[in-house]
Amino acid sequence: MRPLVLIGGYLTGPGDFAELATALQQPAYGYQVFVAPIGRLRWALTRDWDFRPVLAILRATVERALASSGADQVDILAHSVGGTVARMYLGDQPYLGQVYGGRRYVRNLVMLGTPHHSQEYWTRRSVGFVNNTYPGAFYPEIRYVSVVGRAIQGNPQGSVLQRMARNSYVMVSGKTHARAWGDGITTLHCAALGGAEYLVVDGVSHSPLHGRPWYGDQAGLARWGRVLRKEALTEGAVV
Repeated sequence: MRPLVLIGGYLTGPGDFAELATALQQPAYGYQVFVAPIGRLRWALTRDWDFRPVLAILRATVERALASSGADQVDILAHSVGGTVARMYLGDQPYLGQVYGGRRYVRNLVMLGTPHHSQEYWTRRSVGFVNNTYPGAFYPEIRYVSVVGRAIQGNPQGSVLQRMARNSYVMVSGKTHARAWGDGITTLHCAALGGAEYLVVDGVSHSPLHGRPWYGDQAGLARWGRVLRKEALTEGAVV
């Protein structure tokens, strides 16, 4: 079985991805899944500018996946800011004195709802570092795929979810995106990464709090999972 390392996003826990991990180990996908053991408390204690604690966990999980599977490379599936952490991990330049150089161990990087251009206070310095140091789909030998759900339109006079989405969209993409579409946290705009394959999936939310299906359940996987079955996408593909 091919090894896949799954890293969650801010304030998630490994249990949030249990259903997804089980589905990815079925014959349709055939992965041996290793979930990075980053809990909610660890995420809560992680702030800009220092992502080294979660980077260390990601690196250790990749090493465990390689040792257990006997493979030379893994695929990484990253949710939300986990995609930013994964892009740091790939890099050859020092981040706070640490060089991770993970690109030699990674074949594919698939990111779910990752805000690549976030203006949000807690992540903007690290996102800026990644974009300045490793802009776009930086390493040509790695397949980068960015997936985002088109589930909720921001609306300051709308439902609770629409108002929450509006606030998040303004934080990540600026005031001009207050009525943008996105997954409830990430706008379609800030999920796009230059040079990466880009898939917009209708009706898929960022988390269960924003509605179902979300990226981590089987109904959500049914909408975006083709990117893991090596079905190449055209730039800006929408399903």
